Amino acid sequence: MPATFVRDVTASAFQQDVVEQSMTMPVLLDFWAAWCGPCRTLGPVLERLAGEYRGAFHLGKVDTEREPELAQAFGVQGIPFCVLVDGGRPVDAFQGALPEAEVRKFLDRNGITPVVTDAAAAPPAAPEPVDPNSPAARYQSALAAARTGDAAAARSLLEAIPEEHDLYAAGQRLLGGLQLFDATLRSDGPPAEAALVAARQQVLAQDLPGAMDQVLASVAADRTFRAGLARQAMLLCFALVGEEAEVLDDYRRRLATLLY
Repeated sequence: MPATFVRDVTASAFQQDVVEQSMTMPVLLDFWAAWCGPCRTLGPVLERLAGEYRGAFHLGKVDTEREPELAQAFGVQGIPFCVLVDGGRPVDAFQGALPEAEVRKFLDRNGITPVVTDAAAAPPAAPEPVDPNSPAARYQSALAAARTGDAAAARSLLEAIPEEHDLYAAGQRLLGGLQLFDATLRSDGPPAEAALVAARQQVLAQDLPGAMDQVLASVAADRTFRAGLARQAMLLCFALVGEEAEVLDDYRRRLATLLY
């Protein structure tokens, strides 16, 4: 096993080994179990590719028998199940023992290619300038501010996104979600309120699955609390995870069931 690029992932070290690591290098989580035959087929393929790609991504092995809470948090229904985490959020996933060629295609479509060590073969390209005032940059900066609970900074960034831009709608959803930080909430209040206090704490701790579970608990207790504040809180979580992430499908279904 190429130990440099492969590690066992536990719930206790998830923040450091996955969330923080993915801020600089994508992490591919491999949910597996010793009794799973297809897992024993896929695992060596992933480990070999991790070594071949030489740090273009890190492979995190999650033993679902030892870490059931992580499997539950990612909505794992069957194994092997792989989730790519980049920038602190899930961005893509696949299930089943894919052939090596298909795994390579998965990595390629997510912009992950082998690291070239021969400098002469691939001279470094000059970085493209990034406009910090572009709508895309403002939206990403707003997400970063929201992760720390800085609603004022996030709001200022989002309000500068023009209405005609593709990110305007996403920005408006995130704006609504910032209400979770603005609201005055008490942990000793009614169940719907106490759950939202816990959800806010989980967001700030970067435990978004935990935050979404608390939001669902709030909706279950009182879906009309503070004119639907829990629904707005869930929009915040969806934005921070990444609205297109497949792992959100289950949360969307559960939220819809509780609301309607």
